Amino acid sequence: MNPPPLSVDLAFWVDAIGRMIVATAAGMTLGWERSRENRQIMGLRTLGLVGLASCIAVQAIVHSGLPNVNADAAGRVMQGILSGVGFIGAGAVLRVGSGQEVHGLATAACIWVSATLGAAAGLAVWPLLVGGLLLAMLVLFVGAPLERRIRERARQTPAEADRRDAEQKP
Repeated sequence: MNPPPLSVDLAFWVDAIGRMIVATAAGMTLGWERSRENRQIMGLRTLGLVGLASCIAVQAIVHSGLPNVNADAAGRVMQGILSGVGFIGAGAVLRVGSGQEVHGLATAACIWVSATLGAAAGLAVWPLLVGGLLLAMLVLFVGAPLERRIRERARQTPAEADRRDAEQKP
């Protein structure tokens, strides 16, 4: 079985390019959140490319036309994507000082999510892509202020915490 011809199957081309556009846009959406307020170096371009690469890898195996391509082959492609993306994610994690502080874990997680969103686009599993993107954005937008609040409370002395609690009571 051969791959679809280059000039004949317009529907294949439109579908494949549409999937790549959606995968890139999903990654760029996560990248936009990471790059706003200069949170991390990895932003729009990096996460957009991670989504695109994952989509291409999945589509390449699914539409290769090779004999015996099955779910097992697609699973091996996914394993390769997720392992490779771990390398990029490791680059996002920066140690500051004597190794006591770790920065970049949220960006590393976004890289991983971007890869899986790209794979979902490559497989045209639209509910997973849309749901995953919405939940990732919710975690990023709600999680940051929540983490700040938790850190602020943890830094307060017991007397400050008692005063704060007394002020909040009617």
